[in-house]
Amino acid sequence: MTFATSSHNNFNDGCGITSSSGRFRASPTIIRLAKLLFYALLASNVVDASSSASVNENTTGKSHQCGDKDGVCMSSSDQANVPNIQQNRVSDECTLVMAPSGLENGGWGIFTLTPRIKDEVLNQYGDVVIQITDPNPHTAAGMRRLVWDYLWEGQLLAGHYEGFQRVYSAVPGIGSLANGRTKGYNAVGGYPAVGNLGLDRVFSPGAGAFTHYENYTWTASKDLDAGDEIFISYGEHWMNERSLTDGTAWKRDVSDLRQFGYCLDNIIPGTSLIEHAGRGAFASRDLEQDSIIAPVPLLSLSRSSLEILKERQDGTVEKATQLLLNYCYGHANSSTLLFPYSNGVNMVNHHSAKANVKLRWLEGSELIPHSLNAKYMLEMVALRDISKGEEIYLDYGSDWEEAWKTHVDNWRPDPVDVKHYAHKMNTDANFSVIRTLEEQETNPYPDSIFTSCYYKLEPNAIDKLKTTKQSVGTYNPSMIAPRNLRPCLVIQRRELPASSSREGKEEHNAMAYTVHVLNRPTLDAAQRIPRGHRHFVNVPRNAILFSEKTYTSDQHLVNAFRKEIGLGDAFPEQWKDHVKLLSSQMASWHRAFCLI
Repeated sequence: MTFATSSHNNFNDGCGITSSSGRFRASPTIIRLAKLLFYALLASNVVDASSSASVNENTTGKSHQCGDKDGVCMSSSDQANVPNIQQNRVSDECTLVMAPSGLENGGWGIFTLTPRIKDEVLNQYGDVVIQITDPNPHTAAGMRRLVWDYLWEGQLLAGHYEGFQRVYSAVPGIGSLANGRTKGYNAVGGYPAVGNLGLDRVFSPGAGAFTHYENYTWTASKDLDAGDEIFISYGEHWMNERSLTDGTAWKRDVSDLRQFGYCLDNIIPGTSLIEHAGRGAFASRDLEQDSIIAPVPLLSLSRSSLEILKERQDGTVEKATQLLLNYCYGHANSSTLLFPYSNGVNMVNHHSAKANVKLRWLEGSELIPHSLNAKYMLEMVALRDISKGEEIYLDYGSDWEEAWKTHVDNWRPDPVDVKHYAHKMNTDANFSVIRTLEEQETNPYPDSIFTSCYYKLEPNAIDKLKTTKQSVGTYNPSMIAPRNLRPCLVIQRRELPASSSREGKEEHNAMAYTVHVLNRPTLDAAQRIPRGHRHFVNVPRNAILFSEKTYTSDQHLVNAFRKEIGLGDAFPEQWKDHVKLLSSQMASWHRAFCLI
């Protein structure tokens, strides 16, 4: 998030053209402006698409080598064609940049400035993941572009139980900026860590105000050269749904990327120095006054689209506000919110007295409220020299500061005293042995905790299960994957025979468990066990996790802080008072409807 002291985020802007993992971006004016500048200092990159393995010459003396491998075209230029620029925008220390994509109509893209080997982590400190749960279907249209183009399936990013009907995951950074390709992708995502940085709901007013999902890293799936664009897989279904196919990507010269790109690793996450703030953003290197700390591409959405409809098991429904609000920019007099989705900027906290960065609009931004096609871009700029390791602060404005002060003054611990969090139990040796159902009758787990297992039904198993009342499945280690996590009841535990190490020492006996596999919300239809059928399977201990029941995690606390980040004078005047305008428009439409 995004806190402060009072003195205190499939989707992608670069999602350009396709992939089995990404989203498509129409070429916005802001991207076109950046590309005009970018291409003006590069020799023509136009290649005859019909020549898949040839060298094309152009009037500038620059040649292009295209091949079938990965659909990437190489460009090379004579020294005479390299711009004579004395000072680069991006420092020599920077390893990852945002720049116009090498894909046609690709918008922004991410490029590596250094060679990478297969399995190397691209973003060492990882990105946060913000879970968006059960959007109100009556208002969710206000974030349709975010959902359609940028969000990931929650079940892939640990959000399995955050909602009953639907869980989406916002992944600022590579997960939102990288373009997608079905076959030519070169980076794969991992799995987020989960933690609350010790800010438990029983003593911290910051509980529930920031995401618990963090350190989501991406690794190279093949060796990469300096200048390669990072491509991820959005999933084949995502591409087919939008009738997209892989396009030809241009590889950029590193010198051009350093001159016209935006550095993405000036900011690294850490535990904020501000009490109750959770995570913070820190300078990864010395940063000069007036230098651009980070690019801040934005997606617009309506304030009302962040309404949650929580459907309880007893049939009751209650409204709440998405945690995403805390990561958006906005203004009290506007219905428009802006979600920043580049690396690290979501973790810059508020401090009115010690602010060392500011936000300014990139020249050429189209400030059209609620537009599906307009692109918005801010730049985060250093107000003074910032030393390596120093926490980065932004002034959120007096409205935010007053709201936080009021929240702290009025905050009381949640009435449900949660002594255990699932993420803590999963790493606590005291819970290494899972209790059976019989044992839980006298020694139960906390009410908010249950057990989940990694398990996947065999293909076409559902038809067989429908003809019987009980069955036994077969587990294999490949089932340990995010999508396969589901509730399970531990029926029996048994100790496996001791094994010997190479040194001849007897190792600690492992446990095996017989579990009754259940269904979970949002589970794929092909994996849902028929009603009334009992399906059992034997699994090892590492296939069992503790999970929190839906709506019991901290982000669903009734008293959790919710407030957008103020942009102050940078918020466009033409976007203000939309709340009042929309209210009057709604009233007018309602009257007209009633007259029909």
